[in-house]
Amino acid sequence: MTQAVEQSAVEPDTEQRDYTDPRVLEEAAGAWRMPLAGEALFHWDYDTGDAQMLRLYAQGKQRQWDADAELDWTHEPDPDNPLGMPDEFVSICGSPLWDRLPESERAVVRTHTAGWLYSQFLHSEQFALIGVGKIAAGTPSLESKMYAATQLMDEARHAEAFNRYLSTKIGVRYGLSPTLGSLFRQVLAEPRWDLGVLTAHVLVENMGLAAFGMHKERMRDPLARAFMGYVLRDEARHVAFGRTLLRRLYPQLTAAETAEREEFVLEGCWALRDRYVDDDMWHNLGYGKEAVELSRLSPSKREFRRLVFMRIVPALKDIGLFGPTVREGLAKMGVLGFGDAGLDELAREPLDERQADHDARRELDARVREIKSIADLGARGR
Repeated sequence: MTQAVEQSAVEPDTEQRDYTDPRVLEEAAGAWRMPLAGEALFHWDYDTGDAQMLRLYAQGKQRQWDADAELDWTHEPDPDNPLGMPDEFVSICGSPLWDRLPESERAVVRTHTAGWLYSQFLHSEQFALIGVGKIAAGTPSLESKMYAATQLMDEARHAEAFNRYLSTKIGVRYGLSPTLGSLFRQVLAEPRWDLGVLTAHVLVENMGLAAFGMHKERMRDPLARAFMGYVLRDEARHVAFGRTLLRRLYPQLTAAETAEREEFVLEGCWALRDRYVDDDMWHNLGYGKEAVELSRLSPSKREFRRLVFMRIVPALKDIGLFGPTVREGLAKMGVLGFGDAGLDELAREPLDERQADHDARRELDARVREIKSIADLGARGR
């Protein structure tokens, strides 16, 4: 059996760099230095008053939170399982390969699985930070631009916290998944702002809601659970913003414009269904082809895809991007039935935000009570 590689700690980059130097920029961005396509639209009619967008904007203002203040970063997770992850989240769990591993190697796999997952979340948050900025410039209404400004702060906060979690609690990070990288490159090079909304808010944000919901419910570490509660609260608003924008726009498109968007979103759906995989992690750990094949067929991957498409398919129907081409493609993927089954979930989605807010506060309150009880014990012992 090939031994797993040792986990490596992530050290913060303290070196001062001159970002006015093109060579430094090239080194920092690498192949991801690219122009942003599209146009900036200004809106000079300040009296229109889009009530729905203004409500989202008000929520975005009122529900800002500070990861420094709201999360207990003094908490030290289990070094062998930094998210408190059930083994079912490890995609080779239950296989003969997993059964052969000694507990010391299983601990390394758990840590690298956490690192791979949180790394993809971090990369996605940076994409959203850039993509929402582009959406804010291109969307035609002032109220939409104002709401997008609150989401920019959300994405910055998420990127900050995921990066901090990786650096201080997990100690392992991975590069961007090629599948997500391909989606991100395509949308950043695309001048039409609505395709950014389609990618970020219908595909990636719904994938995030599915993933973060699983983590909130099933991870055992209190810091990880509290963190996911706050992120879920924000993500519910982001998905609502995207649906609101596209529900208004897509009925106005020509048949040719609609067909382009159907092809675009289907390619993204195929990518998330078949190509969003952790092959690089298994190769890095030294398990190679056996682990890759087991991972791709694992029950945990199938369950994750089911939860993702339970959100994506009803969202496509909701925004009116559900023509014959999309329905045929979704049927080939085996997920078309979610178009009806998930509508009740969409109708209840505003509750997601309130529930996530309540759960996050409950986790924080429990942690505060625990710290206070320990302090009280110490005081009585003196």
